[in-house]
Amino acid sequence: MVWEDGGMPDAVPPVDLASLAAGGGHPGARWRLDGEDLQSNLVRLDQDDRIQPHRNDELEVLVVVVAGRGELTLDGQIHQLAPMVVAHLPKGTVRAIQAVDGPLAYLSVHRRRSAGLQVGWPAQQR
Repeated sequence: MVWEDGGMPDAVPPVDLASLAAGGGHPGARWRLDGEDLQSNLVRLDQDDRIQPHRNDELEVLVVVVAGRGELTLDGQIHQLAPMVVAHLPKGTVRAIQAVDGPLAYLSVHRRRSAGLQVGWPAQQR
């Protein structure tokens, strides 16, 4: 397959993110793209699961919600997340994401980095 303009071919076959997000199983990264310069993860959190607050001075992140509802806390401000909501997380911001009202699945897109994703759970589940 080639792009309509005759340019470079698709490097990755199409992926049905909605089906991956809807599937059961453990929370965490359900799909990952490791490109030369680009990295993307489909992350699924169960209800009340949380990406703990952290500051990222290395890169900015684009988050696209695929399924479910959640809350993004960005430098202390809470933003509601729902399907097809896009959020930009600039470098240097303190951010956290929590699933509410059931599972939450979102795609994170950013410049490639080597560190892995960590998913945290509320204290009562530890």
